[in-house]
Amino acid sequence: MNIKFQRLVARGRYVAIPFVAVAAVAGVAASSASANPISKKELTSLQSFVTAAQAPPTWTAPGASVKGSVLKGKTIVTFPISSEIDACTTQQTDFTAAAKALGATVDALPTGGTGGPPVWISNLADAANTNAAAAVIFCGASAAPITAELAALKAKNIPVVDGNYNQTEGNAGFPFSGLQGETGVNVYGGVQDDLADALLNLKGKAAHILFLDSPSVAQYAGAQDGLKAGIAKWCKSTCTFKEDDVPVQDWGADGAGVASDLNANPNINTVIVTFDGMSDDAITQVQSEVAKHPGLKIYAWGGGSAEEKDVETNSVFAADAGPDERWDAYGALDQVIRLVSGKSAVTVQKELDPNVFFTKSNVKSFFTSSGGYSDAAFGNGAFIKDFDTLWGVK
Repeated sequence: MNIKFQRLVARGRYVAIPFVAVAAVAGVAASSASANPISKKELTSLQSFVTAAQAPPTWTAPGASVKGSVLKGKTIVTFPISSEIDACTTQQTDFTAAAKALGATVDALPTGGTGGPPVWISNLADAANTNAAAAVIFCGASAAPITAELAALKAKNIPVVDGNYNQTEGNAGFPFSGLQGETGVNVYGGVQDDLADALLNLKGKAAHILFLDSPSVAQYAGAQDGLKAGIAKWCKSTCTFKEDDVPVQDWGADGAGVASDLNANPNINTVIVTFDGMSDDAITQVQSEVAKHPGLKIYAWGGGSAEEKDVETNSVFAADAGPDERWDAYGALDQVIRLVSGKSAVTVQKELDPNVFFTKSNVKSFFTSSGGYSDAAFGNGAFIKDFDTLWGVK
């Protein structure tokens, strides 16, 4: 599918609308009523793909052994891209506990309200003013709006690690704008998990997708590339998508935008969200529009516990892919240890924080019997021992 993007201002934010080949545009209406474009054989292959994505991942050492004791007496400034996103704050909490166990002091700053670049800038200034040993951002801030602050920290030899970043699948631009390390998540693959499951739930009919992406998160381009690659792989001539770009400050008010998109595009049968922290209002709108959009369901990437609970209980939230939040926190801490030691950060050629793909068939493994978080789907915490061994913790 040949896609060209035209940027338009709508509802107070940019909306990216893909213009596809004429046949594909006309086919939005036609293909939805046509015979299934995906064969039974292909559906069987898609089911195998989804089943494999649901399996527990294995831990891979990010690099050579390093001494965690190097952090003793050091101060690390941390903050989430938004304090209202549970996955980000959970990572910050887990990082704090692990770093303190190694003797570090952690200045865990909030990013209150809708957050966004103004608060990121303030928090990075705190790291510079206090001469912190390192700064860590959780959930993958886009580096573009904080270039000046990153340059100032780099000049003071204060490394910045962007946790939940996405260099995987060949992002040759990293590191850019002063970032020194990342944790290497795979939104590229997670979005393809979503598309594969959507095609299964649609029983082989074409997916006509409303794609909610955000330039405020570092996974932005990786998610786009993953969706395009999945469409090219499985339904090149039949699937379509319309992209709606939502800055982090607008996430809490995006329901009206989703409703507008769904009302304007009656053939949409799939909503895919780059980052599941954006999904709350979208779920409500999807629920209200199901009767008008046969087969309509929402899918996401991110792995937040609140969103996994929605997958378990909500009829329209079909699936969510994402890495373990503690796994990602430990990956960020590993990069900090390397950088504070004067070593290079690990160059991530593959995801160090692999996705598990959760659907209603396996999402209960995300929770304990009492409803709390469970690490069963990620190897029952075995990776913590692996990191301790890597860092020389006894």
